[in-house]
Amino acid sequence: MTSPRSALPALLELQSVDSRLLTVMARAKELQTSERVASLMARRTQAIAAARALETAQQEAERAVAEAEREVTRIQDRIDKDTERLNHGGSAKDLMGIQHEIDTLTAQRGRAEDAQLQAMNHAEEVTADRDRKLPLLRAADAEARAAVAERDVELSRLKEEHARLTAERSTRVSEFTDPALLSRYDGLRTARGGGRIAVARFENGTCGACGTRLSPADAAALTNTPPQTVPQCPECSALLLV
Repeated sequence: MTSPRSALPALLELQSVDSRLLTVMARAKELQTSERVASLMARRTQAIAAARALETAQQEAERAVAEAEREVTRIQDRIDKDTERLNHGGSAKDLMGIQHEIDTLTAQRGRAEDAQLQAMNHAEEVTADRDRKLPLLRAADAEARAAVAERDVELSRLKEEHARLTAERSTRVSEFTDPALLSRYDGLRTARGGGRIAVARFENGTCGACGTRLSPADAAALTNTPPQTVPQCPECSALLLV
């Protein structure tokens, strides 16, 4: 009768595959929940909103300048028409009325030109503010995009590695010759939330699974385990190659 211990080397190889699978899954989860990427994406969202606000502010400032220019032009057109009427002559009363209207419009034009100047100054300030801030906002956007791209490349690699290891595990399991021992292994590996080392070597009096250095008495008992019994660590219960 074949001792179940003869299957332990193959089980140790399976443990190596399972450990790598856990590492891959842990890294993938770490990437998917990365605080750095989340922070950069939040900054990117804020940067996009800020850039849109700057563009809107500039458009509104430019519209204000255009409206002020139109108002000055409208008033000037009326002054030009009244001046032409004045130059054509007329009664003293009519000429006085036209002159009064020209004087009134001239005052309005002065106020409109002041408003135009204010609008132009404001537009220049808005443009300067936009030109100063946009490179910083674009940098935040670029940094976030680069971080996401880098994360996605690694996630893709991990996905491929996970598929490869899963296939390798399936092959090893299908070729395993001791179903009962495999079941014991899987039970130990998935106990207490999973991720445990279920099989390891026992070398220099130390369990390779939990790192416990056994007392001389426990080490002797482990070494003298009957051939048909698979030794287990008294501390973590891992199956041991002695």
